Amino acid sequence: MELQLCDVWRRLLRRDDVGIHDDFFSLGGHSLLAIKLTVEVRRLFQVDLTAADLLSAATVAELAEIVRRGTADRKGQLVRIQQGAGGSPVYALPPVSGTVLLYPPIARAMGLDQPFWAVQSVGLLPGEEPLSSLEDISECFIEQLRTVHPEGAEWNLIGYSMGGLLAYETARRLTERGERVGLVGLLDTRITVEPSGDPDFALRALLWRGLKLNLDVDWLRGLTPDTRAQVLVERAVAAGTMPADFDADRLRRMVDMYQFNLDALAAYRIQPYDGTVTVFRVTDRSLEGDSLPDDLGWSEFAARAAVCDVPGDHFTMVEPGQVEVLGRRLREQLNLASTGAPAS
Repeated sequence: MELQLCDVWRRLLRRDDVGIHDDFFSLGGHSLLAIKLTVEVRRLFQVDLTAADLLSAATVAELAEIVRRGTADRKGQLVRIQQGAGGSPVYALPPVSGTVLLYPPIARAMGLDQPFWAVQSVGLLPGEEPLSSLEDISECFIEQLRTVHPEGAEWNLIGYSMGGLLAYETARRLTERGERVGLVGLLDTRITVEPSGDPDFALRALLWRGLKLNLDVDWLRGLTPDTRAQVLVERAVAAGTMPADFDADRLRRMVDMYQFNLDALAAYRIQPYDGTVTVFRVTDRSLEGDSLPDDLGWSEFAARAAVCDVPGDHFTMVEPGQVEVLGRRLREQLNLASTGAPAS
């Protein structure tokens, strides 16, 4: 089984030097290849894995154990991205897509010794009912994170975009309960998300950011949901942004997840936090339609809001070439928070 999995990795990663203890993402794996890998595992072994399973078992040896059992030992929405070498872990909360596939490069850039977990949104897997409010989402995440949080350790929470609001709300709730919170890292997160006047915002976001497709949204809107999903799958497969046997049901859940999270964001009313937040602010602000304060307004609600500049714009800050700097800055701020020094 390990030999077969190594062969799959060699083909997907276009490498000859794959060992059973190599990390998929360290060898150049990314979110699309992760999806393709789950498809190959299903084809070869008739075992249906999620991308979250792959993040939890990122080596051939670990993945082979899951395949032998026939299913993963899942901890709800929790995904261990990096085991690290001990110490206080970092917990990453999901952006509006609900997925956590953007976090492995950030974790690696922070250092392989850093324990790192992420939580994906409820509703991405079959049979799951999405949560309707950001407060309920935060409570659900706290309950799950407690199952892996080391006793007595401080809580370090980060989040990209919407994930930053989840990190803030989670930190606020933990502090109210007398728990120690260290780093609260907000990765270019605004304090509010205005309700979109565009009823197709979720569909457009998935089309352009996820599937890289330029299709007529008015035409898509006129299709039935089943036909629309099938068309999108066919076009994405042809464009190379989706594996050949990705199913339409999974695509519908992805679109729905965007909309559920956007609705939860629009209804959220931010409350004061008696602590420090660190805003990782992009230096390229050309995508911003209006002039925003350096701290994106967080000093209005947090006792202290520190600003840490990182290269790129809102989207490229987490991509290769920029994410390495983001990871280093996160590690620096994490170290400052652990010593009680003021964030810089």
